[in-house]
Amino acid sequence: MKYKNSFFRLDIKEDGTYLDIYPPVNDGKKLEIKEIVQFIEEKGCKNYSIDLIKKSLEKANDAPVSVKVSDNIIEHFSESAKVIVSPDRMVAYIRFYPPSSKGAFMTKREILSELERKKITFGISEKIVEVFLSARQYCLNIPVVKGQKPVFPVDSRIEYLFNIKPLAKPKVLEDGSVDFHTLSLFTKVSAGDVLAKLIPAVDGQPGKDIFGNVIPVKKPKIKRLKYGKNIKLSGDGLSIISEVSGNVTLTDNTVFVSDTFNVAADVDASTGDIEYDGNVYIPGTVRTGFTVKAKGDIQVDGVVEGATLIAGGNIVIKRGVQGMGKGILKAGGDICAQFFESSTVEVEGDVIVGSIIHSSISSNGSISVNGKKGFIVGGEIICKKGIEVNSIGNKMETQTIIKVGVNLEVFDKIKTLVGEVAKINPEIEEVSSYLNVYKTKLKNGLKLSPDNIKQIKEYTSRLNSLEEERDVRNNELASLKEILDEGKQGSIKVAGSTYRGVSIFIASSNYIVKERESHCIYKIVDGEIEPTF
Repeated sequence: MKYKNSFFRLDIKEDGTYLDIYPPVNDGKKLEIKEIVQFIEEKGCKNYSIDLIKKSLEKANDAPVSVKVSDNIIEHFSESAKVIVSPDRMVAYIRFYPPSSKGAFMTKREILSELERKKITFGISEKIVEVFLSARQYCLNIPVVKGQKPVFPVDSRIEYLFNIKPLAKPKVLEDGSVDFHTLSLFTKVSAGDVLAKLIPAVDGQPGKDIFGNVIPVKKPKIKRLKYGKNIKLSGDGLSIISEVSGNVTLTDNTVFVSDTFNVAADVDASTGDIEYDGNVYIPGTVRTGFTVKAKGDIQVDGVVEGATLIAGGNIVIKRGVQGMGKGILKAGGDICAQFFESSTVEVEGDVIVGSIIHSSISSNGSISVNGKKGFIVGGEIICKKGIEVNSIGNKMETQTIIKVGVNLEVFDKIKTLVGEVAKINPEIEEVSSYLNVYKTKLKNGLKLSPDNIKQIKEYTSRLNSLEEERDVRNNELASLKEILDEGKQGSIKVAGSTYRGVSIFIASSNYIVKERESHCIYKIVDGEIEPTF
């Protein structure tokens, strides 16, 4: 050991008790008066001078100091050890104190017995104890016991070898406008391309604390390679490979390779409605009254009028949507368009758009209103995560409703579950009270009849069933409350102005804009929505 802490010893003489203080060596720590006083009192020393001890400590920086602290003559005592256990029960330290001038030193067996008294059974290093015995150091926490830390498992993971989110933010031009025309949804692959690799899980190893208690570890989470047709699994089961050339997408953690249906021009009376298992590419316009359904992605280079577009994946509209109150767009992935006007949009992922006018937008992701204008005017905008926009509302105070992290369905479900748990608890108490009656009889030595034993089995079975039912509901409640907490983290970032008449909701809180506000972020602070400028 390269350093020594400052330490002390008591020297018992014919005229009283003396305190010897030895200074620290190298980077050793200084003594605290509290430790000395506590030790002296434990040894039965009375009428000692705290001021004298304090002054002696101040002097003992470079050389030992010996001072008589009391006329009281105490009995000689042996070397002692104090066992200190870490809060996580993984390490135990021994702090040794020297014997009095005529006291005995501890043996190895005595030191180990101190650990046994504390019921410490695992990870004891006898070698460290022997090092101490060969070169004693006092008032130093010496780690003589260490538990075995658990080795945590590594979850399996999937490495996708293609762009799983090709719908990126559109390019912002120098003049502040946004180029939606350069977007493309489709990621091409060739036959034989490896699409994804599975990195196997690694099991963990349980640990053990110094008291011999096993520290369990959870099993690793196991993922599976999910894929559709036109894809095969490699021989070792760790990769998936495309069997055809086409477009690759990831939907609901499942990889698909499909061909793209190319429409000649517009979707109108000449084509009729379109429904396709893969992707659909439309170079022209989707006219009013027509429907396009695709299990994959939909890309429209022109305008979508009062039409219906439903995609299992993403939707990109390079120009925009003039819905005329009839336009409906639904996507299992993200949606990107130059503008939405008088349209209804429902999307599982994110929304990326240049402007929104009098539309109903619902997103389970985030909403980003990009571009030189980047405004939201009128309608109701709902999203789970957050919104970034240049301005909301207008000088005419058009009613505009913005909701982030709001989930009425979750609120209703929580209310129902709380009521169900409230009904189960009294029944559990009633059944438990019946069982306690029988337990009391057994404890008092009373014999139970066959009918009594039958009732005990029935009550026990009923109690187990009720408790299991309650646990299921409580677990579901915990999950739903986590969803609500996530909603409270949502925010609305406005780079420009928020006009009077705009209503803002975050989770269960609401805020009405009464005067024009500029350059602010709306978020929940201390349970209320506050704009941060």
